[in-house]
Amino acid sequence: MIAVSLTLSIPPPWNHHRLRPTPPLIKCESGGVPLPKQGHRFLSSLASTADVDDPITTNRLIKKFVASSPKSIALNALSHLLSPRNCHPHLSDLAFPLYTRITETSWYLWNPKLVAELIPLLYIQGKHDESEALISQAVSKLKSRERDLVQFYCNLIESCSKHESKQGFNEAYCYLSELVRNSSSVYVKRQGYKSMVSSLCEMGQPDEAENVVEDMRKNGVKPSLFEFSSLAAKNESFGNSFLSKDLQFCLEFMSCDHVFVLDEVMEWTDLELKLDLHGMHLGSAYVIMLLWIEEMKRRFKVEECVIPAQITIVCGSGKHSSVRGESPVKILIKEMMIRMKSPMKIDWKNIGCFIAKGQVVKNWLSQLM
Repeated sequence: MIAVSLTLSIPPPWNHHRLRPTPPLIKCESGGVPLPKQGHRFLSSLASTADVDDPITTNRLIKKFVASSPKSIALNALSHLLSPRNCHPHLSDLAFPLYTRITETSWYLWNPKLVAELIPLLYIQGKHDESEALISQAVSKLKSRERDLVQFYCNLIESCSKHESKQGFNEAYCYLSELVRNSSSVYVKRQGYKSMVSSLCEMGQPDEAENVVEDMRKNGVKPSLFEFSSLAAKNESFGNSFLSKDLQFCLEFMSCDHVFVLDEVMEWTDLELKLDLHGMHLGSAYVIMLLWIEEMKRRFKVEECVIPAQITIVCGSGKHSSVRGESPVKILIKEMMIRMKSPMKIDWKNIGCFIAKGQVVKNWLSQLM
């Protein structure tokens, strides 16, 4: 008997995506917008002409690129140049010519967010007439739709702060604050205040951001966790001391609204009290944790208070953090628990949580000063 060995080659399952391969993306080392190869080649060509200051060749390259590129590729290249973390910063001056050429295509639809991202670069380049023209165009298109108009101003002020365009920021701030002041819409006021606070903090003006939070209160708009998070993010000093003086102002500001803020992140039933810090900025988590401790001490002193069977603090396990398995919030809360000699321990069933019996936590809090 002769043994015959057969080797069968089984083809992989049919995949219709093979017909249209997705262009590989080239990731910008600075963390900017990733580029497909076509966009990368285009910007490389622009870089070589920029070095020799050849505007005629540059304009020809832009015209050819827009004419020969799909919509997604052209807009991707523009988004890359508009990004504050653009890894071709010397090409930022070409964002406006590229945008202008794109607006001439048949497929382009006017996009207020894209315009808001372009304007700060024009301010930086000293092209004030062009920036004012784009703002006037946007206001003309959106003035009958107040919600869309406030969103444009919010995008504009946030973009100016990210690009550190002081003049652009100041002018955008004036536009936005005037709209917020004159509007009767709670939505418009809240969105406007939200962007004003975060952008002021981004520009290194936390004192002015505090004033905006005060204005919110005076105008009947309750500050949310977002506003306090923005303030806390600029005062993140936990590593230096347990309760740093830099964070005192956050606690003072939140004292009037701390119950309202905690209600956004806390659930309380007879069986469980759950504080959810998952996904928060470190500064926010720290401040919320301090407020929560003070609020628990206050509530547990009331005789009628029903002590929950279990108390859980949710931090996340780090699945979405930059280093998988290491949640920055979890590391922070763990350090706080150790320093404060808390009975709360990591839950072996869910490593993203700290747990303890309610009565045990009450006894611990009663011993804290």
